[in-house]
Amino acid sequence: FMKIIFNISFFVIIFWFICGILGLILPFQSDLILLDKILLGPNWEQWCGYDHLGRPICERLIMGAKTSLSVAIIVVLISFIVGTFFGVIGAWFGGICDKFLVIMIDIFIAFPGILLAIVLAGLLGPGLVNTVIALSVVSWVGFSRLARIQTLSIKNRDHIMAAHALGTLDYLIALKHILPLIIAPLIIEATFSVASVIIAEAGLSFLGLGIQPPAASWGSMIRDGTQYMLVAPHMVLGPGFAILSLVLCINLLGDYLRDKMDIRDSK
Repeated sequence: FMKIIFNISFFVIIFWFICGILGLILPFQSDLILLDKILLGPNWEQWCGYDHLGRPICERLIMGAKTSLSVAIIVVLISFIVGTFFGVIGAWFGGICDKFLVIMIDIFIAFPGILLAIVLAGLLGPGLVNTVIALSVVSWVGFSRLARIQTLSIKNRDHIMAAHALGTLDYLIALKHILPLIIAPLIIEATFSVASVIIAEAGLSFLGLGIQPPAASWGSMIRDGTQYMLVAPHMVLGPGFAILSLVLCINLLGDYLRDKMDIRDSK
């Protein structure tokens, strides 16, 4: 049964990734305004209908997939590199370095992630770059905490101590002996982080603090559709289903990978 769930989730994720790639390659006219098709419902010509400005929702969903996946991949990549770097450094050197890292992690964890992202986005201003910065500042903590815990659990193993005794440089020990042993749980963390960032980006765009019009974002599409729920529910159902399907399938994929890799929390 889990294999079937994995296959379905995998194909849904691939579908949205293909949509995102098509949004980068093909010249979609997602901002084309057709006054004679304002709030027109789904039909054979346009399966998802048109929005309050007469723009095709299908094409805007594809462009929204490009936006959401681009932000998610960039944010998770930055958070993965920065968080893992600080986590390994803090655990390896210990002392004041590790205590300072723990204090920083505790400070960031004390604030709800989405609220901190809203504050940062409000201070930096709306836009794609500022959205990436705000979400990256929030997202690195999970990777850093996990990398620190995993590094502490393996830093005293015989082969790592032997490499250190032989005078191997610290960065080589980290790259060749520590990172390969902690990469599996970090990959699982990255999988769930992608889903979290997609929701966070949609939330910021819904509040007007993320991607700005006329650029398409699933969050801003839902915000526009809430004003026409009674007369044009398809404006909300389309992007809402897109977020639901992609985030749900990414989480299911993460659960499957976690079970497959048999990742357990370190004590």
